[in-house]
Amino acid sequence: MYEHGNVCPICGVGTLEKNVIEEVFTYKEKTLTVPNYEVYECAECGEGLVDPASSSRASKLLKEFGKEVDGLLTTADIKRIRKKLGLTQEEMAEVCGGGLKGFARYESGQVIQSKGMDNFLRIIDEFPFTIDVITNRHSKKGSKVVNFMEYKSKRTYSYAEQQDVVAYSDNLKSALG
Repeated sequence: MYEHGNVCPICGVGTLEKNVIEEVFTYKEKTLTVPNYEVYECAECGEGLVDPASSSRASKLLKEFGKEVDGLLTTADIKRIRKKLGLTQEEMAEVCGGGLKGFARYESGQVIQSKGMDNFLRIIDEFPFTIDVITNRHSKKGSKVVNFMEYKSKRTYSYAEQQDVVAYSDNLKSALG
């Protein structure tokens, strides 16, 4: 860890001076200002070294900022969806096809989900019954899954059923953005 007054590890001559600044990051023409960003600068060689704690804090903020700019779900959104479905992180990882702790990394912000995973999460948030389709669980008679599967297997539909299928389709398109 760097400390004020230490010898510069780059040039070995100058001493480090602590500066607390507001660092501005730019991504896709959007900016994020990180306050209380600690850097240690060497007056001799001009090198600047970022305090590890500031770097770690900024990294988390930058990941969430990038998700926001890219239109992806935030870590809070992802956690909310999992809890809404009543699943553990391990169960959610199994549904999503990731490793045992894969989903936990999305929730903690260690890993940013792909656009495809983001779309999948939005679909299961909007249409929780799709979990049953994915995991081949049998749902109660009369649930949306049974009705949806009945729509899929029928050759003719009543007018009301056709409207329900159109509504499901429109909602799915909206969920995909």
